[in-house]
Amino acid sequence: MRRTIGYALCAVTLLLWIWLPVVGAGEAKEKPAIEQILDILLQRGQITPEEYRSLQEKVKQEQAAGVKEPSAAVLAGIEKGKPFLKSADDNFRLEFGGRLQVDFQGAEDGTRLLTGSFLGSQFLIRRARVDVDAIFYKWIRAKIQSELSEGVSLKDAYLDLTFMPELRLRAGQFHVPFSLEELTSDNFIDFIERSMVNELAPMRDRGVKIYGDLMGGIISYHLGGFNGTGEDTSDNNGDKDLAFRLEYSPFRTSNSFWLKGLQFAGNVTWGNQDSSTSPPGRTIARTPNRFTFFASQNTRGDRLRYGGDFAWWVGPASLKFQYDVQTNERNGLGPGGTNLDDVTASGWYVSSTYVLTGEDKQRSGNVIPRRPFIPFSDQSGLGAVEVGLRWAELSFDSDSPVNLFSSSLSPVNIPGGGTSAKNGAQSLTLGVNWYFNEWTRAMLNWNYYWYDNVLGTPFSCQLGVMLGRPAA
Repeated sequence: MRRTIGYALCAVTLLLWIWLPVVGAGEAKEKPAIEQILDILLQRGQITPEEYRSLQEKVKQEQAAGVKEPSAAVLAGIEKGKPFLKSADDNFRLEFGGRLQVDFQGAEDGTRLLTGSFLGSQFLIRRARVDVDAIFYKWIRAKIQSELSEGVSLKDAYLDLTFMPELRLRAGQFHVPFSLEELTSDNFIDFIERSMVNELAPMRDRGVKIYGDLMGGIISYHLGGFNGTGEDTSDNNGDKDLAFRLEYSPFRTSNSFWLKGLQFAGNVTWGNQDSSTSPPGRTIARTPNRFTFFASQNTRGDRLRYGGDFAWWVGPASLKFQYDVQTNERNGLGPGGTNLDDVTASGWYVSSTYVLTGEDKQRSGNVIPRRPFIPFSDQSGLGAVEVGLRWAELSFDSDSPVNLFSSSLSPVNIPGGGTSAKNGAQSLTLGVNWYFNEWTRAMLNWNYYWYDNVLGTPFSCQLGVMLGRPAA
């Protein structure tokens, strides 16, 4: 019995010997670093006891006055999926981002370009981009984004001055404010590619704009001037394009489940182009040999774009509609320098998506799965699954001759159609999106097309064969 008690006392003594220093360390307040340095200097005899007491008193006075020790100059971390570096006072911040999109696109057997070459199927790196955002004093922002998939090209390069939410200024290369579909980042578009109608919308250009949100975001406006020559391209004339877009979301600040995500918008661009081309009519596949059912025509003079769009995000569903028109003058391009009639292109699409797993559809952003897909994990869920449907129509017209093979009116004549061939197309897209998590998704689309001109389809009009040249 005594031995048992003795063992117990030894065990208690041992526990106390381990535990008391830990408790004492937890209760004792660690000296500031400056006081620890003073202790070391005193122990080494590098300062006298009088100097030690004087410096210690000075440290206490500074602490009482609220003088803090210097903090780290640079902080690093990850926020909303983006790595960042920032100063301790948050006046300077760098954010790093990027995207990688890998596609496989298949073409139906036996389909050809209008000039005779067979359409093929292929794997491709659709986008490989890196970008850097810099923020200074929370109201100055700069962004640079480059595309690396085929060489190196500049996408975004601009400076933002955010004076207030109602008034901001942007200068550099960025998206022209036109078209909901084009202004939606390709990270968040509903289908693998934008619709055929997107051919009528400008993309990035170099210029300047003022923009802002009024009434808490109920009204947003964009007004700018641009070169009119497109992204990563120098200006080729003295005239500039004007662009304006107005968005109206009447219930954005309300709590209405059904109406909060309702948005209407209209936009217009106008400019004079000394030498340019009209938009082509093409299928949405982005392979190098994508099918072109209406070639770009040479143009000279005014270029006018206008259109409107509607969007409605409600819970797991979305509904979108867009209508765009582009007219291009052809001054002095007819026989003997006469004027040809404008080339007019018009198109529209309507699309709808629904998240089968019940998550909300984001206005601008990916669906965020409630249970992300994490392979080989006990906590893995299905992710989020979304289905989509889109119908689009695009047509080209002119009262003067056009040539759907090329911009030249001669020497090519279309057998059975002369040089006044016009064309249009309709497309149906069915899609399934699988969101593994907020940042990654797999997409599957099926596209089918109908053509207005029976001479200009992937099966009926192989120019290389018609002119006696061997088909490639």
